[in-house]
Amino acid sequence: MELLRALAAFVERPSSEHGSLAEALDLPGPPTDALWTQVFGFNLYPYASVYLGAEGKLGGEARDRVAGFFRALDAVPPPEPDHLPVLLAALAELRGRGDAGDQRAAHAAATLLHEHVLPWLPLYLGRMDALAPEPYRSWASLASDVLRHVSAPAPEPIPPLHLREAPALEDPRGDGATPLLDQLLAPSRTGFVLTTADLRRAGRETGLPLRIGERRYVLSALMGQSVPDTLRWLSAHASTTSRALHPWEELVPQVTGWWGDRARTTAALLEELAEEASAATIVPVA
Repeated sequence: MELLRALAAFVERPSSEHGSLAEALDLPGPPTDALWTQVFGFNLYPYASVYLGAEGKLGGEARDRVAGFFRALDAVPPPEPDHLPVLLAALAELRGRGDAGDQRAAHAAATLLHEHVLPWLPLYLGRMDALAPEPYRSWASLASDVLRHVSAPAPEPIPPLHLREAPALEDPRGDGATPLLDQLLAPSRTGFVLTTADLRRAGRETGLPLRIGERRYVLSALMGQSVPDTLRWLSAHASTTSRALHPWEELVPQVTGWWGDRARTTAALLEELAEEASAATIVPVA
């Protein structure tokens, strides 16, 4: 459990303690503040609500569910209850109490893990392993190993509530559909994570000039230059990013299966929209 606590502390904004944390975790050096900002401020936002919420943003119903977990333990929820360091530190605390014989804490640890951590963290760690520079890449690999080691199979063979309640990607050709650009930035709708770094790669691989700005602006600029090329790139992205879940398939098949199914459904829809755009059919994306 001390290892979990150290992993939680390491993804906080760097401080004077990160050197000793890196040494204790056998990671390749402490991060700089600029590197922390690049990883967590611009690409891989460390909040469950971003990945589990219908809007792909901080807060909302997903964060409220996590806060409700803390209230069920007769605890005042932290200001950011879905923050990754908060979740890992709480898991370490509850597991420690459970190992000491507190059955309520043991049950709470299992609930926290399967209802609020594992529904999104395997996908998140996979993207971090693919995108983040050191030492965060090694941190992601270690966190994945540790969480798989301390996790037992889920008690229920169905996806957790966060995933069961997540709306699917709406066909933008339907009346009253949420704008496609907004939906594409919500992982729970699409089945994949789309970061600033991914969008830079999209520009390189499609040959489309890239604008600098927040993700929706960059994605809108790519669409404005070529809807078919951008949608085909996104379809391929949807088909490949869920591969990071393979190491988790035996432990949480209901989670990995859910994300894989959603990504495949999204890939098929985006490919269909790309074909229509190529045939000069208007596809509403704004």
